Parts: sequence; structure tokens; C-alpha cells
Amino acid sequence: MSKRSSRIHAAMILMLGLSLLVIPGSIKVAQAGAKQVLKFAVMVPRSPSLAVEEKRYNKRLAELTDGQVQVRVYWGGAAGGEQDVVRKMRTGQIDGTPLSLDVMSQFVRECLVLQTPGLFNNYKQVDAVRKALTPQFDEEAYRNGFKVIVWGDIGRLRLFSKKKISRINDFKASRPWLYPESEMLKEFYKQIGATGVPLDIAEVYGGMQTGMIDTYWATSALAAALQWHRTAKYVSGQGLGFISGAVLFRREAWDNMPEVAKKAMQDIVDERAKNDQRELRMTDEKIYKRLLKRGFTAVDAQDPAEWWNAGKQLRHRLVGRIYTKKLVDKAEKIALKYADKEQLAYWK
Repeated sequence: MSKRSSRIHAAMILMLGLSLLVIPGSIKVAQAGAKQVLKFAVMVPRSPSLAVEEKRYNKRLAELTDGQVQVRVYWGGAAGGEQDVVRKMRTGQIDGTPLSLDVMSQFVRECLVLQTPGLFNNYKQVDAVRKALTPQFDEEAYRNGFKVIVWGDIGRLRLFSKKKISRINDFKASRPWLYPESEMLKEFYKQIGATGVPLDIAEVYGGMQTGMIDTYWATSALAAALQWHRTAKYVSGQGLGFISGAVLFRREAWDNMPEVAKKAMQDIVDERAKNDQRELRMTDEKIYKRLLKRGFTAVDAQDPAEWWNAGKQLRHRLVGRIYTKKLVDKAEKIALKYADKEQLAYWK
């Protein structure tokens, strides 16, 4: 793994609040005789730079909790995909993980409004809507057995492809990736008449290599972190939204932790989250520009209104199925306060 990829992985994990959850190894928390071992699963592989970060933050966690909590991380998808991890959390085999909204919607149904098409065009909108809505999502998650530690996003959603895609008809003629857990994506493909190829996250790279798919959705940071960028030539010049998610614990595991450990974990996450979120957004943009310098071709939408209108139509098709009209109206009202001129032109 290159140093650049390692830095990307580190930024992703730090932003999501995972910097405090590390393999204890030989540092103080293990030596202190931990009373509780928390098992945490992540998709990204462990890298040398992450090893430095994990030692640094686990040392602090040990100091703050007097060695009462030990965390063991299963890196690189060793615990399985997101659905596998959720099943293992429900049975007590895994205690914590970062999850996409697609999977979280199984127990926080309306959280998908944070990823609804055409709602967000800038980060001010993302931050404002998330701040307003996540308290109620946190409560719902807790009622359903999960404790949310932090919400975040991993950059601008873009289309990566082997062939140029500037119109929706171009997309329909491609072989796009379909994440099986995404009800929103399934509905979008149905709406525009596209045929998606269902693959798990771990299968996307191989699918692009073999030609099973030729198009996928990702942020620049995510595509680089998972090495997917090696399989495509084109990337959409305009962002098509944002990819959001959260880090959460199994409620029973969280409730059983000593109060000092809960406070220590939440304090570390809270103090890091804002800066790490800002850093990751900057990293995502830098990686996008770097991809262009290294041979990617940016593709601008031939008719931007076509994409905006498709997103708006999808957003309202999902009312009553994924989220209530009251909730999406609230989100739209907040987003409109921070909308730029381009988005306002398509909003009407």
C-alpha cells in the first residue's frame, strides 16, 4: 500500500471517530488488565500510518479510563460485509462499526433523508440538516439496540466509469454497480430504466476489472482508499450528492461500559470530529484534482437540469416509503437557506 493510500485510510477512519478504537497490542490498556473487551469491525485494511495513530489514541484512551476498556479491531472486512457485521452485532459477536446510511436505515428508517438526491449541493447544507435531524435518529437507533457515537460524511458523490457518461441515457446504456442494500439506488434505477449489477462492496474492484460492471458511485477519497480508481477513466465533474454514515456501538456493549470509558470515548470523538471532517472533505477534493492530473477525464453533465430533476423526482417518490413528507419538508426548508444559485435554479 502506498503512503498516499495509507493517509487516505487514516483520514477516513479518524473522521469517523475510529482513532480511539485500536488493537491494544503492548500498550497500557492491555497491561492494565482491561475489564471489558470491545470488538470493532472496519472495512479498510490496517496500514503503517494507522498503526501510529492507533497507538497514539489508544494510549490516551487507556489513560482516561485507567485501563478499564480494551478494544480489538477486525480490519479489512475480516468480520464480513456491513450486513454480516450488523448480524454479528445483534448476536453480540461484534460491538461496534461504521455503517453506511443504506444499512443503518434498517433500524433508523428515515436517516436516508441525509443522502436523498438533489437535496444537498454544498457542505453547509449537509451540516445544517444533519445537526437538526440526527438527535431524533440517535434516539431511534438507541431504541432499536444501537448507540450512535458520531455522524459524518466521506466527500462528494461522483460517477466513475470506463466510458463517458454525460446524460442519463448514457448511464442507462452502461453496466452500473448496484449496492444491494440501497433501496434508494434501486428505486433510482427503476425510475430511469437502468439495469444495475448487484455486487457487495468487496466485489466492486473485481467487477470493474472483469467488465461485469463499468460504472460505480463513490467519493474520490473512497475510490482511492479502496483502490477502485485504478479501474476507471472518467469521473463526473459535478458532485451528485454526498455519502454519509455513522459510527455506532451495540447498545448493550455501550451500556455495560464504565461511565468514565463512555465519557472518554465520546470526548475524544467530539474533539476530533469537526477537524477530521473538515480534513477529509479537503482530502476528497485534493484527490479528485489529483485524479485529473493523473489521466482521469472530468465529464460535465450535458444537461444538468436532467440530473437535478431526476433527483428531485426520486426524493418525492420515496415519501411515505422511506421517510415522511414532514421530515423531507423540514430537510428541504433547512437546505434552501444555504442553497447556491445553481441549485436554486433547479429547485423550482
